Amino acid sequence: MAEVFVGVKFQTSFVGRFSPFDPRLVELVQWCHTLARWGIVGHTVGNLSFRTANGFIISRTGANLATTTAEEFVEVVDADVAGRRLTVIGAYEPSSESMMHSTIYRARREVVAVFHGHSAKLLEAADRLRIPVTEHEQPYGTPELSLEIQKVLAWHNLFIMRHHGFVSLGRTMSEAARWIEQALARV
Repeated sequence: MAEVFVGVKFQTSFVGRFSPFDPRLVELVQWCHTLARWGIVGHTVGNLSFRTANGFIISRTGANLATTTAEEFVEVVDADVAGRRLTVIGAYEPSSESMMHSTIYRARREVVAVFHGHSAKLLEAADRLRIPVTEHEQPYGTPELSLEIQKVLAWHNLFIMRHHGFVSLGRTMSEAARWIEQALARV
């Protein structure tokens, strides 16, 4: 059963209370809107990010990705997953899943984009589609979830967090979306 959203589970230190600027935000906002049309992200459901020179830019916590704007994104410039602390630039708290995104970017240097969403169809069809699934369900936004995903992260570009949702990785944002689109087409 899916855990109820209660907000972030980490401490946030702001080193700048302004929206980060990166020209790729235009593309990320478009992907947020597209994935919302696909019905797999929306209000407080899902989060998208891309790697930057200083860390990564991610959607804010509680965002409605169907209507999000570039000003609603946050740049995570430091993440202490075990200590549950993030250092950010932005006007908002970063996504509650920022720890997971940080873990992925540290483990997979080639990954430039991480898209996380929810699809009951993908969760149900994971075995048939041979999409890896984490062994244990873990609470969202925690170091425990980060440790759990490391077990399936190796070279998989699409995987399922047990009883939670999917994560898609790409060297580009288009590639991260393509893994999702291809899997949904096979359901």
